Amino acid sequence: AIELYERATELDSKEAHLNLGCLYRVGADVEQDRAKAIRHFEAAAVKGDTLARCKLGNIEANAGNYDIALQHYMIAAKLGCQVSLN
Repeated sequence: AIELYERATELDSKEAHLNLGCLYRVGADVEQDRAKAIRHFEAAAVKGDTLARCKLGNIEANAGNYDIALQHYMIAAKLGCQVSLN
């Protein structure tokens, strides 16, 4: 599955970036890698994926960067992501 997601990211799939970000964040089927997770979430967020934007907010909040986290949550909320309002 990883190989297919990686190929899909080469075709600019925001969903593939989101899914790879999730896998790298928790270390499922790949070695856990925070930097790769963030890179994939950022790529998906730039393409308009609101859940990826929300996950970036979670990462920043967990790191204590609350101002940056709030910015991610606000962008996601403005784009219609209900999860970011929780």
